[in-house]
Amino acid sequence: MYIELRKSDYEIPRLGFKSNRSSNVVKKSELVMYQESRALLMAMEDKVNEYQRLLENQILELIEEKERELNESISKEYKKIADEWVEQQMDWFFSAEQILSEKLIGIERMVSEIKNELKTQIALAVSSRLTKLSQSENLINHLIDVLHAELEDEAKTLKIQRQEMADGVALTIENSDSVVSINTQKIVEELRGVLESI
Repeated sequence: MYIELRKSDYEIPRLGFKSNRSSNVVKKSELVMYQESRALLMAMEDKVNEYQRLLENQILELIEEKERELNESISKEYKKIADEWVEQQMDWFFSAEQILSEKLIGIERMVSEIKNELKTQIALAVSSRLTKLSQSENLINHLIDVLHAELEDEAKTLKIQRQEMADGVALTIENSDSVVSINTQKIVEELRGVLESI
């Protein structure tokens, strides 16, 4: 049995057996074969599209998974580097603090030694001056004024007795009510004692 194809059917690709004839008439069995072949081809195309979608989805999932893993790896590495940096900074600060503390202790020790040395030098210089001070006429004249003021002798009518000694001068003034005496050696000794206690 034969059927005649319409003109619009000429564009349908021929998938079945190609006969060697120039007629536009095909057998029904050939048309069935063609339709089955076309259905099979469409089914295969659907499967290909389905597999392609599955493959694309799997590739996307794989890319996302790898991206997550990469981000996690980068985050872990960054945290590790940051922790190491913080630890290095803490070690550096601790080391710097120790060095600074040692330097400060050394400076304090040096300043203390300089202070003690200066104190000793000043004490020796002042002690030497104090020894000369006990014989100083300026001090003696000042003490004479103090003695007159002590007895309210503004006119300086009272006589002051002056006694020279090896280490100083003793000054004495008296009136009818009292006697006041000052020894430059004792004043110098008291000043020296105060100086040594500083």
